[in-house]
Amino acid sequence: MKAPTIISLFVLISIACSSPTTNSQELLDGIFSSTYEHSIISQGDNLPDFDRRKDNIDLFLVSIHENVDLADFQERVHWSDEYAQEKIKFLISKGWLIKDKKGLRPSVFIASDEQGRDLFRQGQSLARKIAESIEEEIPSIKAKFEAAILPEGHSFESMSFLILSNVLLDNWQIMEMEASYLKKANRPERHGKFYYASIMENVNTAKESFGIYGNQYGKVNDSTYLSIYGNNRDVVNVKLRSDQNFRDSILHVALFLTPDHYNLFDELAADYRPKLLQILDEETEFSHQVYERTGYAEKIAFEEFFIWWYHFIYTEATNMLAEKNLLIIPAEGNYYYR
Repeated sequence: MKAPTIISLFVLISIACSSPTTNSQELLDGIFSSTYEHSIISQGDNLPDFDRRKDNIDLFLVSIHENVDLADFQERVHWSDEYAQEKIKFLISKGWLIKDKKGLRPSVFIASDEQGRDLFRQGQSLARKIAESIEEEIPSIKAKFEAAILPEGHSFESMSFLILSNVLLDNWQIMEMEASYLKKANRPERHGKFYYASIMENVNTAKESFGIYGNQYGKVNDSTYLSIYGNNRDVVNVKLRSDQNFRDSILHVALFLTPDHYNLFDELAADYRPKLLQILDEETEFSHQVYERTGYAEKIAFEEFFIWWYHFIYTEATNMLAEKNLLIIPAEGNYYYR
């Protein structure tokens, strides 16, 4: 298994206005009243080395993405021309902003609530193909699970969310999928680090943006590392840092993965990988059509678009499997293991 992927996990408002200035102000009102989550796909210490929220630079990126006039944004946050150019140069140096003949545009993935919901709709058919292919594999997966030498007390059903979503589609799969499908040996390089980044609107803060499932791995005390797979990790992270009793209770229920677990999960991911790649390859033309149709082709590289859209797709595939009672999503949305 690869080292666990850390996923820490735009406001598109279409309003007919009489003047560009009014439109910009209404867009800015929406942007500044919204909640945004910053997510990173990385490995090891490949993380941003700056605070993406400091001085409103994340909202600046969202505004540029929304084609808000720079002068209107400056007026809103009281940036001088000199200060605005300083921030632009800074973001360019960090690989988060591009300035070329087309003007300024963010180089990271940005999605409003409206656009995120559209990405789910656009990915329905692809998610269904993936879900159906996993359903076909479940008898074989169960047989291998039952044949494996694992500690007692954990049934396939209790681990089905971890196995069918995280192992087959996300943490045990994503780096190999990137290399084989996207044909990229490394993630995008930004200021000497390699990672994908996103800024996504979240109108339902009870869950992470769009309810996307992701994996997180981190140290919770001097000797213990905890992994969380799910879409409700933000609240848990706060409590893990501040509440010793809560931390102890989570560590008590977290599945302890043995070498036999890892061997089984590696095998299951490798077994399913050819089918996943075949589906993605067969749908490449469709994926590029979505890339063009959603407007992302004018903003970011296909790889940057697809890696985030893939998270929408496998989240939807996971939910489809859950609707058919083929996997059980924990009530709070998270699965804990260490």
